[in-house]
Amino acid sequence: MVEPLQLRNLAWALTTTVECVLFVQLARRKFLDKYPWFSLYVVSTIVQSAVIATAYRVFDTPNMVVWKIAWGSQLIVAFLRFQALVELTRKILGRYPGIWALAWRLFCTVGILVMANGLLFSKGDWYWIFHNVERGLELSIGAIIVTLFLFARYYRLPILRLHSALMVGLCLYSAFFVLNYTLLEKHIQELVNFWGFLDVLTYLATLLIWLNAVTRYEESAAHAPPPAIPKELYGKLSSELNLRLYHLNQQLNQLLRSEDQHR
Repeated sequence: MVEPLQLRNLAWALTTTVECVLFVQLARRKFLDKYPWFSLYVVSTIVQSAVIATAYRVFDTPNMVVWKIAWGSQLIVAFLRFQALVELTRKILGRYPGIWALAWRLFCTVGILVMANGLLFSKGDWYWIFHNVERGLELSIGAIIVTLFLFARYYRLPILRLHSALMVGLCLYSAFFVLNYTLLEKHIQELVNFWGFLDVLTYLATLLIWLNAVTRYEESAAHAPPPAIPKELYGKLSSELNLRLYHLNQQLNQLLRSEDQHR
C-alpha cells in the first residue's frame, strides 16, 4: 500500500507540473500583462515548490529552519492569492467607480483585521501567527467571493466565464483550507501527512479549473463605464435590476464625494 507521505509527494510533483503548464498557457494567451497579480501568484507557487524541495534536500530531516522557510513562503503565496482576488474583483466592478471604491475599502479593512487577529490571538507564538494569518486570509477570500457572486446574481451583473472560473478556483481552495484546518486543528501533528495530501489534492483540482479556464475562455473587450445619461434613456437600455445597479453606483459616488469634501 502506498503511504500517505508518498502520495502527497507524488501529488506535489504533479501540481508543480500543472503550475508550469498553467504559466505557459497564461503567457501563450497573453494574459500575463492583463492579470499581473494572478500571474505573479502562479509564479510564486512554482518558486515555493522549488525552494521547499531544495530545503528538504539540504536538511536531511525537517527542522525549525525548514518549517520557517515553508510557512514564511506560504504567507507570501497567500498574500499574492489575496492580491489576485483584488485584481479579479476590480475587473468585475471597476466599471462602477462607486461600487469599486466601497469594495476597495472592504479589502483594506479585511487585511487589517486579518493581521490584527494573527498578532493579537497568537500570544507571540510564531507557529500560531503563521496559521492564524493564513487561515484569516483564506477565510476572507472565500467570504468575499461568495458575497461577490451573490451580489452579481442579485443585480444581474455580468461576469466573464474566465473571471468566474478563476474566482471559483480561489474559493474552492480557500473553503477547503479553512474547513480542513479547523477540523484537524487539534490533531494537526498526528494527521499532518493525511492533511497535507488532501490539501495538495484540492489544490490540484483548483489548478485544473484554472488551466481549463485559461485554455478555453477568452477575455472580451473591456466594458465601457456606465454613461452619464438620463434615467429615462438608461431605463430603455437596461433591465430593471441593471438600473438599480446604476443607481447604487451613483449613490455611492455621491457619498464618497461628500466624504472627500468633509476631509
